[in-house]
Amino acid sequence: MITRTLKLFISFALLFSVCCLSAAPKVRVVKASPKAATSFAIFVDQKTYDACKDEIDAYRTVLESEGLGTYIISAQWETPEDIRQQIVKISRRKPALEGFVFMGDIPVVRVRQAQFMTTAFKMNENSFPFDDSSVTSDRFYDDLDLAFDFIQKDSVNHNHFYYNLSIEGSVKLEPDFYSARIMVPKSFQEGEDPYLPLKKYLQKVVAAHQESNATNCEGNILDNMIFFAGHAYNSDCLTVWRQQPVIFREYFPAAFEKASGNEFMNFRQDNYMKYPLFSKMQQEDTDIFLFYEHGATHTQYINGSYTAETSKENLRELKRSLRNSYRRYKGSEREAEFIGYVSENYHLDTSMFSTEELEKEWIADSTARADVNISLEDLSRLKTGSRVTILNACYNGSFNKDEYVAGYHLFNDGRTVVTQGNTVNVLQDKWAEELIGFLALGMRVGMWQKEIATLESHLVGDPTFRFTQGGSPVDSKTVDALAERLISGKKDPGFWQELLKDKEPTLRATAIKQLSKTRNPQLSELFYDIFTNDTSWIVRLQALKALASIKGVHLTEAVKRGIDDPYEMIRRQSCHMAGDIGDPVLISPLVKTSLFSNEVQRTVYAAQSALQVFDPEQVRKEYLRQLELSYLTGKENLKEIIEKNMDTSTGRIDKQMTTLGNKEASALERESAIRQLRNNHLHYRTNELLAVLSDNSQDPQVRQLLCEALGWYTLSIEREQIMHAIKECLANEKSMPANVEKEMKKTLKRLI
Repeated sequence: MITRTLKLFISFALLFSVCCLSAAPKVRVVKASPKAATSFAIFVDQKTYDACKDEIDAYRTVLESEGLGTYIISAQWETPEDIRQQIVKISRRKPALEGFVFMGDIPVVRVRQAQFMTTAFKMNENSFPFDDSSVTSDRFYDDLDLAFDFIQKDSVNHNHFYYNLSIEGSVKLEPDFYSARIMVPKSFQEGEDPYLPLKKYLQKVVAAHQESNATNCEGNILDNMIFFAGHAYNSDCLTVWRQQPVIFREYFPAAFEKASGNEFMNFRQDNYMKYPLFSKMQQEDTDIFLFYEHGATHTQYINGSYTAETSKENLRELKRSLRNSYRRYKGSEREAEFIGYVSENYHLDTSMFSTEELEKEWIADSTARADVNISLEDLSRLKTGSRVTILNACYNGSFNKDEYVAGYHLFNDGRTVVTQGNTVNVLQDKWAEELIGFLALGMRVGMWQKEIATLESHLVGDPTFRFTQGGSPVDSKTVDALAERLISGKKDPGFWQELLKDKEPTLRATAIKQLSKTRNPQLSELFYDIFTNDTSWIVRLQALKALASIKGVHLTEAVKRGIDDPYEMIRRQSCHMAGDIGDPVLISPLVKTSLFSNEVQRTVYAAQSALQVFDPEQVRKEYLRQLELSYLTGKENLKEIIEKNMDTSTGRIDKQMTTLGNKEASALERESAIRQLRNNHLHYRTNELLAVLSDNSQDPQVRQLLCEALGWYTLSIEREQIMHAIKECLANEKSMPANVEKEMKKTLKRLI
């Protein structure tokens, strides 16, 4: 692993190797206390600092009172490099830098050619505009191992800058610091004093720190949580929702000492669940509110279709749905076709589509649509009560937009001081609460975010906020020692090995994760033993992830066991990993799950998705074998469905592979065939893929795209073969196109 000193040297060198975009700004620095144990930096544009100096200084003062030496670094920032240069400078000083926050007008980085660092974002960068197909990410600032190649400044928003991830740096995310954004939505700045929302927010932050630091009372222990599961997310699976209290009791034990300390809400509780949520969201004693749902920049998606209870309600909702659909067709060539379809299939009077009827129902229809989701307008009327809000949803954390959900949770007159959200879409099957027990230990929210960061995940608000230590039985000395090692980046395997013996699940899980960062394959047996025998579900899941991280020899066996684990998240992750591995021994447990585990619908979906990457004939054979031995009703019908699905799968894959290797096919067709490999690793056809990759008569663009897709085969049983083929190409091909050579070197890094 690269040492912290070497990281800083490399980053410093890269800063001076990039082209200068403009003259360096005049930077003003308020130094951190040299006596502090660690340091933190507030980066702010000069205008904002001048306007909010009293509030920013008060924020610094309260942090310094906690022993966190705090810089204030202000300038009229011109480029992201200006900021990164300052980060590198203060990183080389003592006390050690643990994190920073960006306040006001700070350059926003939009990253390209790094989609493998996201959980789900796969938008075609060649087909879609830069603004849509780039990932807003502050990993540019907080992960100094990463290197970037500047592309251009946005032509409309001059504070946005586009970069490609460079081959010169790391291809693995391991941030050196935590970071956060404090960006006021545009609509909040429309009063006489545009800085007033920020001033009020910072006053709220200072008050929150004073509450947690109070010595004459209990302060603010994390003992009150609310969890909400939204429509059409993984919460559609009731087993997932049912197990959440078991998991969060391990993370936040103090919240389970009384019934009122925890609440687990579900969209099924009300057809218009947002109204009960409004009440809960404004409770002032809530410490953390977790939303697991679908989302957009401006919306939290709460309910789906109205769940009717009577025939009258069913008919009303059917007509409402059809009217809403008709409004999209009205005036188009398909209007008459749509009306005819409704008449033939539903036998309804088509007068329901008359202008008079549509106008009469328009208000009720619009209200019903608005009642199922939480909008920015809704949020603007609330005083959110939780100190911390987690928005495990797509786009809710898009601070690159003028208006965004996470910002509305912060800049109101409630108590919320920090949120976590995502700048693009996010995988709903990710382990969103990994290591969140840090918060109950009294660690800063930023320390949690740093350990689980993806390219798209960000804190919005104050990353230094922490609850009063006391929400778990861990003593403060252990927490301090843990934080010190996480901040310094010390490997210290002896410390982590000792921590594996601790009774607290979060500490054992943390030790496993830190040991896995060594990438030491000799840890495989240890991690497998923990996965097999530990009593904690979250510790066992961490061990499974660790086995994948080090590509341990016991991974396939662990995954095979995990597919039938009592913890649904382990089952689901095991199914996903099975598809990533591609070992045929995993076909049988995947088929078993697909046929007989309807109670875990997300796991079944993951199993069925994984089976698509195996040889369809082997999958067909196993389906029919298990089906024949089963007591399932309607076996003949199921057999027909399986035969049809396998025939379709075989035809689809054969067509994909033919198109991929066909030099006469269009560039768009070949690109589409290649891009499918990112999510569907056809391990059993690797030889054919490598034949195309190694053929220097192929279109260089095709070879580059194929090489990038093979970079996703990080756990594949064919990984070594892929790496060998790439090394052969690099060694023997004398005039390799630059784009192909660059991609091959990046893919090797990804597969190691």
